[in-house]
Parts: sequence; C-alpha cells; structure tokens
Amino acid sequence: KKSVADITPEDFEKQYVTRGMPLVLKDVIAEWPAASKWKLDYFAKTHGDLEVVADDGTREKLRLPMSEYVANFETYSTRSETEPSVGPPPYLRTWNFYDDVPELLDDFPPDSPYFRDFFKTLKPSWQPPFTWLFLGPRGCQTRLHVDVWHTDAWLCMLEGRKKFVMYHPAHLKHIFDEDTQTYVDLNDPNLQKFPNFAKAIPIEFVLEEGETVFIPRKWPHYAVALNHTVSLTVNFLSACNRRACVEKAIAYANRREACEFVLGRGLRASDNVMKFCVHGGELNKNLAASIMGLTAEALTEKMNEKKRERLRAEAAAAAEQEEDEEDEEEEEEKR
Repeated sequence: KKSVADITPEDFEKQYVTRGMPLVLKDVIAEWPAASKWKLDYFAKTHGDLEVVADDGTREKLRLPMSEYVANFETYSTRSETEPSVGPPPYLRTWNFYDDVPELLDDFPPDSPYFRDFFKTLKPSWQPPFTWLFLGPRGCQTRLHVDVWHTDAWLCMLEGRKKFVMYHPAHLKHIFDEDTQTYVDLNDPNLQKFPNFAKAIPIEFVLEEGETVFIPRKWPHYAVALNHTVSLTVNFLSACNRRACVEKAIAYANRREACEFVLGRGLRASDNVMKFCVHGGELNKNLAASIMGLTAEALTEKMNEKKRERLRAEAAAAAEQEEDEEDEEEEEEKR
C-alpha cells in the first residue's frame, strides 16, 4: 500500500500499470465528493424510491426499492451466516448507476492521472459501459474471475471493508479449468477438478474504506465483504494495453451501432442486449436477436445494412473532400 504522496502518477504507471503489478493507493480518492458522500445512508435516503435488482442467486433476481434493500442488510447477512443453505446475501453488483442516476457521475473525475483511460479518447457511443457500483451486506462475494476484455481496473472502497484474494496470471493454470471454462471455488475447492490448486500462491489483503486497489489485466481475483459495503469500480484501457483491446473495442462499437439501428434508439448500459455488444464473440447471436424481437438472420442483415450505411457515408465524405481539394487547386491555378 502506498500514499499518493509517495508515488507520482508517472512512476505508478511505469512501476505498476506497465508491469501489470497490483498496488493499493491509500488516498487517491480523498478529494472526490463520492468519498465522503456515497454511503449506504445516502443511497437509502436520497435514492430510496429507486428500484434496484440484486443478485440473490435466482433467475428472476430480487427487485425492490433501494431503501428497503439497504434496510434489510443485517437480516440478509445474519440469515446467510446462520443458514448456509440459503447462500450468500443478495448483492447489488455491477450496477450501471448512470442509467438511473446520471448526476452521480459528477461526484468523481471521469479520468484520473493515476488511471489514464484511453477509452475516453473514443467518441462516447464507442466507450464500453465499464463503470459500476457495488452495494451489499456483509458476506457478499464476487467469485474468482478475470476482468472483461483483459482490461486493467481500479476499485475503491467508499464504505466498509473487503477481503481480496488475487493470483498472478502465471498461476491461472492451477485455478482455471479450460474444458468447462470455470474457476475453482475458493470456499469449497474441488481438488479432483483442480488437483494443483495448492500450487497457486495467493496474494491476500483487506481493502479499507477510502483505499483503492489497482487490479492488473489478466489477474484472477476474488472479493468478499467483511461488513456492509459500497464500492466503485472502473475497468480502463491503459496505454500499454491499447493494442490488445482495440479489436474488441471496434467490434463492440460496430455491434452497438447495429443494435441501436435496429431498435431505433440509443442503448442503456443496463440493457440486456448490451451483453451481446460487449461479449459478441461469446454470446449467442440468437439470444441477442430474440431480445430485440428478431431472428438471428434478420439481425445479421440489419448489422450488414448498418455497415453499408457507414461505408456509403464515408465514401460520400471522401468524395466531397476530394471535390473541395480540386476546387482549391483550380482557384490556385487561376490566381
């Protein structure tokens, strides 16, 4: 753990981001309005009527007002601890809060000198929706995983504490099963499926309130709330990772434009079809099409139509520019 007084943004990028090594910055968010404002009481009182969708392990999820959800935190935690069969407490995870409360974006900077995000150099509609809030009671867990698109990430604790377990990417072979595309359950490891689990050396730490952890690309990680918590995370495109992510970003932008063309409106970060835009190579196109009331063939044709429309527009713009250049040359010759 380091204070920003002990490391400059340039040294942080050189020593940690570029090398892909984790670090906790103790006070990088100290001046952000969110650091003092985004507490559970604030969300319960200011946005209490907002309906939220918490993951309770069921297909339908738990839908209820924010104030009711927060009021039940102690009940959720206690029940989970005393009745293991009910599973972890309901978790408001990966909440794209700016769909519902866009003014919250004013409470933290869109780009930090410590976490320079080259997604911000893209036009807004091409920037992936990789900013999330997590609200949850004691015992909420995020299973072992590697982050989307192998992007870098930062996560700050705004209230409460979380225990993290992280693994160097070289140890992925001991904790990930290629055949089933699943990670080991750290709470109940299957040693038949993961016989070399003991060879994976973890990094374990507690992220305290006000602290921010840098999670490098490709590092598997797990987190569990030690008490009732609020945390904010952003997956960002670092300078050293741009080449690896550019194709995914282009594919995302193309899929998003096509889906918006089909629907006749802009997409919200929380729209179900956004999963197809982000994970297009992995998510079944039939599912994405059915969400929009189309067949997969119709969706493909719509996507191709959008590509043709873009190419026609680019060709027209190029022709117009060429005509302007010819006109300028004629004027120059006359002079």
